[in-house]
Amino acid sequence: MRKFRVVTMVLTLGTALMSGGSMLAGDRYWDRQDIRRDEAAISRLRSDIAHDRRRLDADIRAGRRREAARDADDLARDERMLDARLRDVHHDRNDYWRDNYRGRY
Repeated sequence: MRKFRVVTMVLTLGTALMSGGSMLAGDRYWDRQDIRRDEAAISRLRSDIAHDRRRLDADIRAGRRREAARDADDLARDERMLDARLRDVHHDRNDYWRDNYRGRY
């Protein structure tokens, strides 16, 4: 029974120390990592949108209506995803600078 209490105390103390350390470290690092991932996704989406627009223009010029409609749907979906990512980056940057301003570490 005593071993069980010691193990429980060690696990509880370890958990408290790990969570306390991460709270002191703050979330600025994770905000920066999230911003970097979002910016990479934004770059890929912009490339996809440019490709979709070229394909849509080619389909319209060639008179391929079904393909043009499919390309327009794909383009609209990519633009919605881009808009969502841009809003997310804006939110993350505001959070990062707010944490920086308040002096959170």
